Amino acid sequence: MKRKQWAGFALAATLLWLSGPVAAMAAIVNPGAGPASTGIPYTWGVTMNGNDTTAGSPTPYQGTVGALSWSDPINDGDPIGAGWTHTSNWTALTLTEAANLTVTLAETTTPSPSGLYPAFSLYAGQQTTDLGSELGCCGWHVYNNAGNFDWSTANPTYDSSSLNYIGNEGNPGHLSSVTKVFSLEPGLYTLVFGGNARDVTGATLGFSIGYQAALTTAPVPVPAAVWLFGSGLAALVGLARRRMVA
Repeated sequence: MKRKQWAGFALAATLLWLSGPVAAMAAIVNPGAGPASTGIPYTWGVTMNGNDTTAGSPTPYQGTVGALSWSDPINDGDPIGAGWTHTSNWTALTLTEAANLTVTLAETTTPSPSGLYPAFSLYAGQQTTDLGSELGCCGWHVYNNAGNFDWSTANPTYDSSSLNYIGNEGNPGHLSSVTKVFSLEPGLYTLVFGGNARDVTGATLGFSIGYQAALTTAPVPVPAAVWLFGSGLAALVGLARRRMVA
């Protein structure tokens, strides 16, 4: 290959690398794919790259949660938290690349309205080490939807130390659908889906309400320094081409 052709290919490759994101691919959605039998009973396992979406997944990313699963006033003042572990839905999320993760949680349209104020929390890590049996399998009854929580304060054989709180969307506006974006590094994460009933007085802990979820990842925007680097590289390629022509 001539040097002029090589320089042209190098410039094209550089510009392609610095171009915008490609079309989103389908994420892997698996029901009941928890990381270990001794951890929280995860309802979902989702694996995503840096430009994926769960929309259109062959396995619908939807289910039911307890009416007061994310926050129950009866738990106000509980030293561990206000959420119900066993009536929320837990997703074991794996990100293979750094990405901006968009999480959307909405009530289902059947029945309409379903009666759910959706809310969710995100943690780094996945719960795999708990040896307790409070729920018939693992974990303590309640969790903290707005921070780290320590199940060992309730029972020293229970462990929640592998989860580290990142953020949440508590839905203070009582919307039927909520969305939040998180900038994340590659790794293991835990999403907890739940909600607050429209009619708290008429809802009970065991009352199930439908939800539908969607996760979308997008590449982290290229920093300005990288754009400058690319521009400089392109200039050097152009200079090399002019020298070869001369």
